[in-house]
Amino acid sequence: MVKLLKPIFFLLFQILFISVASAQYNFDVLYSNAKIAVNQKKYYEALSKLNKCASIKPENGEVYYYRGLCKYALYDNIGADQDFTMAIIYYSPLYYDAYNYRSLTRYRLGKFKAAIEDVNTVIEKEPDNSKLYVERAFFYLANTNYAAAINDCKKALALKGLGEDGFLCKAQAEESLADYENALCDYDEVIRINPKNVDAYAYRGMTKFKMENIKDAIDDYNLALRIDSSSTMAYYCRAEAEIKLEDFANAMKDYNTVLLYEPRNSYAYFGRGVLFANKEDYSNAISDFNKVILINPDNIEALFNRAKLKQTVKDFKGAIVDYDKITSLFPYFTEAYYYRSQAKYSIKDYAGSKQDLQTAKVMSDVFHTKEKVLFNKDSLLLNKLTHLSADFHNTSDIKPDNVNNNFLPIFYLTEKDTLNYSAKNFSLLIEDYNWKQKQNICLKNAGAFDVDSSLTHTLLNVNNKTSNQTLLMFAIYQSNMQMFAEAKLILDSLIDVDSTNVVALFARGVNTSREIELQNNNNDDYFIIANPNQEKVIDERKAKCKSAISDFSAALRLAPDFYFALYNRAYVKCISSDYYGANFDYDQAIKKNPGFADAYFNNAFLLYYLNLKQAACENFSKAGELGLQQAFSLIKKHCSGVMN
Repeated sequence: MVKLLKPIFFLLFQILFISVASAQYNFDVLYSNAKIAVNQKKYYEALSKLNKCASIKPENGEVYYYRGLCKYALYDNIGADQDFTMAIIYYSPLYYDAYNYRSLTRYRLGKFKAAIEDVNTVIEKEPDNSKLYVERAFFYLANTNYAAAINDCKKALALKGLGEDGFLCKAQAEESLADYENALCDYDEVIRINPKNVDAYAYRGMTKFKMENIKDAIDDYNLALRIDSSSTMAYYCRAEAEIKLEDFANAMKDYNTVLLYEPRNSYAYFGRGVLFANKEDYSNAISDFNKVILINPDNIEALFNRAKLKQTVKDFKGAIVDYDKITSLFPYFTEAYYYRSQAKYSIKDYAGSKQDLQTAKVMSDVFHTKEKVLFNKDSLLLNKLTHLSADFHNTSDIKPDNVNNNFLPIFYLTEKDTLNYSAKNFSLLIEDYNWKQKQNICLKNAGAFDVDSSLTHTLLNVNNKTSNQTLLMFAIYQSNMQMFAEAKLILDSLIDVDSTNVVALFARGVNTSREIELQNNNNDDYFIIANPNQEKVIDERKAKCKSAISDFSAALRLAPDFYFALYNRAYVKCISSDYYGANFDYDQAIKKNPGFADAYFNNAFLLYYLNLKQAACENFSKAGELGLQQAFSLIKKHCSGVMN
């Protein structure tokens, strides 16, 4: 026995050595190929290889650095920030390239103070690098420390390294300090260095706009658009200037162009909503303010404008709901109390009306103006509540003080009954609008929603007792062919015979869900407000949602690890307005299958809709890391300014 132990031990040692050597070889080859892919800008390919490298050597700082570079290039800023931090921890606390890239990433995330701290670390190492001073100047500019931004640009100029970006940053800081003449000189210098710098023309136009040189401002916006006809910032700013000249028709065209390129630009929706309201086109105005609030749920100006519009079309209860939210978010909004008093009077709530009128008088007496609030502790709150979101082409920064978006509303409506909508029908219109918006945010990547033959075979293994498989397959075929009623008859009969048939329950839930989705996409005539059947259709749709949820829940009671059922139940809960229930189901599906990229992807849309943008962007990042490349384009669009 003793003699046999030595060869066995030696054999085990050989196997262990070979496996270690193999892992080392695999790592070296993978890592080398990953770096080549990064240099060739094949970021998706590099990410796949670097993920494997990180699993083999989880404490290798260089792997995190290169993966951070990939994510930075793909605008996954949250993921890049995490990877550069890991690189600094594992590679070296003095790894300056990681600090530098992390500073740029944090700038994108809106973490300006943290970005400044990181670039300071690099500047200590390279005090003569003019590029670093220009970077820090932009960080200071974003953090509204305009004097420090100008000072850093001067340092870069002394080092003879102030290029067009530096002059552009310096000009923006000077403009913010109302030093318009010097700002114009610096914008001119940018254009001298690069006559095709679109941002320089657009920002110079903004400066001229502030100086009341409206026609000259429009000339600059036109120059910007000749260089880049897709510059949404130039279109938007030109619209603002055209409004000053009362050229409302062209302003409307420019807002429409912005929204053609950027369907989630709440600045443009807000401005266009104002134009519609001034034309007494209240339906379109409300539609635009709905979209602003969908993107920025706590924007008190959009809420106020929508409330006034609802009041105009006699939807007094809807108006009161908006006024309630305004006063809960920002108690100093005097006009909200005043107009809510009118709305309450209209529904014969005389006591509430009197109380609001008294509150409005008190608020007026203490003179809570925007300017006064900006000097007290509520200034950050006010800035948050008047924030609008945009991703203007040609620039990642458009400053609120360049936008005609005053705290007080920029239009006033008279109490005219210009529309024949009843309050009931009007509320149905809003409900249907909200429904269609839910369709957009509840299911963006169908994934497991479809039942194909390969998935069906997988499902059949969930429950070995499934009977009459041929009939079940035929029902699924009918469902895929949109023969929903026929499929339901077969599935009902199968479930009547065997109530534990998991696959039949799941398939019936899918069948019902797909019918809802198809009806909503194709039968737009149902949702014309004058249609007397609209309320019935909405009630039927709600009943079908309830039925689908019941089927998915029954399947899960029988097969708790059936994550496809969780995934699809989340979708139906979402369009039924049970957003947090949907979020819970997506989270549970991910726990059951941590590699379920579609669940991360769909959950991200839902979280974004709930204004939980940090969590949304983390989910997009994970979906992208797991191979859903479209997640990175959404990260670039929606996550560039999201803070940790």
